[in-house]
Formats: sequence, structure tokens, C-alpha cells
Amino acid sequence: MYIRDYTFSDKKETVKMIKQTIQEVNKNDYNKKQIVAWSSVDEYSWRASLKGHSAVVMVNDRNNEIIGFADMDNNGYLDQLFVHKDFQNQTIASKLIDYLEKSIQSKKFSTFASITAKPFFIARGYEVIRTNIVSLRGQQFKNYYMEKINENNSLYN
Repeated sequence: MYIRDYTFSDKKETVKMIKQTIQEVNKNDYNKKQIVAWSSVDEYSWRASLKGHSAVVMVNDRNNEIIGFADMDNNGYLDQLFVHKDFQNQTIASKLIDYLEKSIQSKKFSTFASITAKPFFIARGYEVIRTNIVSLRGQQFKNYYMEKINENNSLYN
């Protein structure tokens, strides 16, 4: 497995992987209507969400399949992090975040974590700042705004 920069030619495969992941991995924490709304990614919103972000994919070198995706802006905001439903709990998410956190020169890192992802981020040193209720495609979702100080950035130590 290896990490490389995301390109827009990866869009179809990446969006398919994200939809499948949401539908399988998050189904225990969100209801069916929420899952349908969350996994309904359209091309315009997808492109817009990546503007000004560093985006990377994890590729399975056996078949060149995209098995992970993450993107972060220059302020250290991690917008999306998804790992293929069949590759959960194999350190892929940690490797993607490590890669982005080392690449981005920021004083802190932040994200809006799903109910499903909250324990993962806590284990990585993120703290819950507040609980949110957000609206997406007519559905209400609970998530958590989380932050972590960048202790590895010599500019801020």
C-alpha cells in the first residue's frame, strides 16, 4: 500500500469507495435516511469541497484500487477521512492523517468527526471541543468538532 496525491481522475473510484464506506461502516451510528443523505455525493459539491485542500489517497498496490482518502486545508482542518469498508482497522486512516499532518504547517489540527470516528480521533490525541447538530440534504446529524495541538511543528514549539 502507498499514499499518493489525489487527482480528479480518481474522483469516480474515490466517491464510490466513500459511498460504500458510509453505507457499511456508519450504519450502526446513523439511521437509513441519514446514511442515504450522507452518501449522496454530487460532482459539484465534491469539487467545491476539495478547493484549497491537500488531498491524498491510499492505494492497494496489488490491484491499484483506492482504499483510503483524506483531505486537509492549509489551516490544519481535516475535512474528510474515509477508509474502504474492507480495509478498516489496518492503520490506513492513521497513515493518511500522519501524512497530511506532517505536510501541513499548522499550529493545530481540527475536524468534525462522526459518531463512528470519534473514538479514533480521541485515540490520536484530538479533544472534543463541542458537539454539533448539522443539516445535510434534509437530515440532521450529530458530530463532534475536535482539535489537537501540533506538537511536531518546530515553528510553534
